[in-house]
Amino acid sequence: MMNTLGYCKCLAATLALVVTAAATAQTDAGPAGGAARGAYISPLLPGSHQVSLNGIATHYQVSGEGPLLVMLSPSGEAGPAELSKSFTLVAYDVPASGDKPTADHLEALRRYLKREQIDLLGYAQGSELAIAYASRYPERVRKLVLVDSRPLITARMLVISADSSHFLKDVSSFLLGSD
Repeated sequence: MMNTLGYCKCLAATLALVVTAAATAQTDAGPAGGAARGAYISPLLPGSHQVSLNGIATHYQVSGEGPLLVMLSPSGEAGPAELSKSFTLVAYDVPASGDKPTADHLEALRRYLKREQIDLLGYAQGSELAIAYASRYPERVRKLVLVDSRPLITARMLVISADSSHFLKDVSSFLLGSD
């Protein structure tokens, strides 16, 4: 039989282990019912995340497991489920156009995610931001993939296009089969 002092020591040790395990679980994965003050919650836990970056409310979703892939798309949709099978996919919901997301804002997200480098997938208008980020922070981009990107049109390109109207007419004639 265990004496009272031995029983109390055993109970105290068990309680200490349970409290330590619970604190570790909250720190590593976040508490199930919401974050306790001061508890660290990984920015890469699967699910929806909201954070303020450079004073702009920023939303992103995390899914899958594997190397980190940041997807920039106009709608901030979660991305193809196929990608989540091979990557930890961060679907960055580009802030509304009035907020003018910049390469600096995406850099703030990279720092928030605590990554030295990121792989970027720019889809449609998201390609513009991916190109701007890769141009400004080339050392931070490991791989860059552009899907269904549109060209970036500058004022100089418009002037050149205006001067080449004869070329466009020739191309149209060729495509339509007329001389």
